Amino acid sequence: MKDKKLHQSDLSVIAGVGYFENIPAKEAPSGWTLGIVKLPDEQILVSDYKAHRIWRIDQKGILHTLAGDGVPGNSGDGGLAINARLNGPHDLALDSQNNLYFSDLFNNSYRKIDLNTGIITKVVGSGAVGRGGEGGNALNAEIDTTSGIAIDKKGNIFISGEWDNNIRKIDATTGLISTFAGYNARHYFSEKNNSRPFTGRISGGSYSWETGLSLGGFHGDGGPAKYAGFLHPEHIVFDNDGDLYICDNSNNRIRKIDMKSGVITTVFGNGQFASNGDGGPATEASTCMPDSIFVDSQKNIYVGEKNGYRVRKVDGKTGIVSTLVGNGTPGWGEDGLKGNETLCNSCESGLWADSDETVFWSDCSGRVRKIDGKSKIVTTVFGGTSIHDDGPPEKAFLRGPGGIAVDQQNNIYFADIWNQRIRKIDENSEKINTIAGNGGRGFAGESEIATSACLGSPHDISIDKNGEVFIADTRNSRIRKIDAKGIITTIVGTGTAWDKGESGKAIDAFLYQPQSISHDNNNNLLIGDGIGKIKKVNSKTKNIETIAGIGIQGYDGDGGPAIKAKIGCPSAIAFDNNNNLYFSDTAFHVIRKIDAKGIITTVVGNGKAGFSPDGTLSENSMLNTPWGLAVSKDNRIFISDSKNQLIRTISESNTIVTIIGNQENETPSKMIEPHGLCLYNDDKMLLISDHCDNKIYSFNV
Repeated sequence: MKDKKLHQSDLSVIAGVGYFENIPAKEAPSGWTLGIVKLPDEQILVSDYKAHRIWRIDQKGILHTLAGDGVPGNSGDGGLAINARLNGPHDLALDSQNNLYFSDLFNNSYRKIDLNTGIITKVVGSGAVGRGGEGGNALNAEIDTTSGIAIDKKGNIFISGEWDNNIRKIDATTGLISTFAGYNARHYFSEKNNSRPFTGRISGGSYSWETGLSLGGFHGDGGPAKYAGFLHPEHIVFDNDGDLYICDNSNNRIRKIDMKSGVITTVFGNGQFASNGDGGPATEASTCMPDSIFVDSQKNIYVGEKNGYRVRKVDGKTGIVSTLVGNGTPGWGEDGLKGNETLCNSCESGLWADSDETVFWSDCSGRVRKIDGKSKIVTTVFGGTSIHDDGPPEKAFLRGPGGIAVDQQNNIYFADIWNQRIRKIDENSEKINTIAGNGGRGFAGESEIATSACLGSPHDISIDKNGEVFIADTRNSRIRKIDAKGIITTIVGTGTAWDKGESGKAIDAFLYQPQSISHDNNNNLLIGDGIGKIKKVNSKTKNIETIAGIGIQGYDGDGGPAIKAKIGCPSAIAFDNNNNLYFSDTAFHVIRKIDAKGIITTVVGNGKAGFSPDGTLSENSMLNTPWGLAVSKDNRIFISDSKNQLIRTISESNTIVTIIGNQENETPSKMIEPHGLCLYNDDKMLLISDHCDNKIYSFNV
C-alpha cells in the first residue's frame, strides 16, 4: 500500500469488510457456516463458528443476527440472545416448541434460544472440559468436545461426544444426563489425567495409551446400541418415526438406532475411507467421513461428506445411493451449474432438505449453498459468490486472516486461513489478489500454478531473501513454497501428521500441523510445529533439525538448552538483530527467547492465562493466548494478546505496555481477536490481522 494510506496515527483498516447485515445474505460476508435449520415460516437459521453468531435469513433473503455480538465469550444467559456472547456455535437443532438448541463448542456447553421470546439459556454443561457428571444434573456435567445435538418428540436432548465416542441423553423431565449409546471410550493419544487429545512423542517414537481406557472403534451392529463402538460420532438427527441417525465419522458409516428396540445398524457405508458405490445399495457403498446428515419425511437420507467433498442421498424407498453435489475434488464451487458439475468443499455440520428435495448445505468455503430439487442447479444462499479479488483490499471478503509478511517491495502478504488462500496486497496497484489456493480445503496442485492448488487452512507465511513465498500449510502438515514463476511445491513434510525425522532431508521429515514459519538472518527456515517443537531447515543443505522442544507439550526448561525444554504451541516466530529467536506460545501464554547458544528463557508471561495491567514486570505478567509476534530493528517486541483483545509491547523498564485496545476491558476494543503481526515501511507501521473480524489493520508505531 502507498505510504499516504498507511501514515495515520490511528488504527486503520487496510483490508477486509468484516461483517455486516440487513443486506441480501447471498451478498453478505460470512465466517465459517456450520449448522442449518429451516423454520416452518421459511426463515433459515445458520450458526457461524468463526463469527460467533447465529444468523437469521428472512423470507426475502435478508440477513440478520439472531444471537451473539460477534465477540467470542460466554455470557448473556437469561437475557436476549442477540446480546449474548457465544464461542464457536456449531450444530443446530429445533424442537416442537419453537426452541433452537446449539452446541457452543469452546464454552463446552449446549444452549437454547426460545424463538418466541429471544431468551437464551444454558441446558447442558458446566463449562468444564472432561467427562464427569454421569447420572447427575446436565448443567453440572463435564463435556469433552461438543458436537451434534438432536431433540426427540418428548423433548429429550441427545448429544454426540466426538472424543467420548458415545451418545448421551438428557431427560426432559428430570434434567439428568446419562450415556445412551456407546461407552466412555477414548480414541487418541493421552497422558494420565489428561482428557484432551495429546500428540506427544514418547521415547523411541512410539506412543503409549493410558491404562484402564477402552478405545473407540466399530462394533455392535445388530445388537443393543448401548454396547456399540463408535469412532468420532459427529452429527445426529431424528426421522419422523423417532429413530436416531448418527454420522459415525471415522468409521465412515451412517448408523441408525431403532428407538423402540434399541438395536443399532449401519444404513450407509461399508467402512472404507472412500466415496463410491453410486447406483447401488447404500450398505455396500462407501462414504468418506460423513459429517452432516438430514432425514426428510420420505426417509430419504442426505449426507454431507467431510473428505468425500460431496453431498449424497440414500433413497428412502430403494436404499440406493447417489451423489447430488460434487465430484470428489474440493474447491470453490461456482453458481449456476448442476450439482454434478460444480465443486464442493467439506460438508460439515449443516444440512437441510425441503419436501421438494431442495437441499441446503454448509460448504467449508464459508458459504451456505443449495441445490434446487427440480432443476438441480446450485446457487449460493449466504456468504457471497466472490471473495472480491482484483479490487480495493478494504472491500475484500476475508475469512480468518492469520500470519502476515512483507517483501522488499512493500507488498503485503497474508494467510487467509478459512478462505484456504494466500493473498497479496500490491504496493503499486493497491489491489488485492490471491497468489495461492483455489478455495478448496485439501491437498492438490503440487508442482502446478499456485492459484490452482488446494491448501489446508494455511496459518502463516514467510518470505525469504530471494523473494520466494513459504506457506505453513497447516492441515496438510507441510511447508510449501511458491517460486518466482508462481509454481507451488512441498519443501518440508510428507503430509502425514506425525513426529519423525529429527535430522536428514526436510522433504522426508514429518510435521504435525505447523502453525508458524519465519526466516532467520541467514535465510534458514524456522518452523513452529504443533507437536511442541521448533525445527530449522538449513538454507544450503536443506536438512532439518529440532532446535527447541521434546515433542511433549509443556512449559519448562528456562535457563537450559532449548532442545531439552518443553514448549507448547509456537504460533509465531520472529528474530532480533542479533539473530535471537523469539516465539509466542499460545498453549502456555508466554513469549520465549532462544539465544545464539541455544539457551531458552521466558521474556513475557508467567505461564498462566489472564490479564495484567500496564506497568507489570514482563516476566510476572499474564497474557491470554498470544498469537502474533513481531520484533523491530531496534529489538522492540510487539505482541498480539489475542483473547485480551490487545496489542502490547515491552517498555525500556521491562514492563508491559498496551498500545492498542482498552486494557480495562470495560468497553470492547476495536479489534476482536488480533492474530498476525508484521512490521512494515521501515518499522514505522505495524500490520495486524483480526482473525475474528476478518480485517487487516495498520497502526503507526
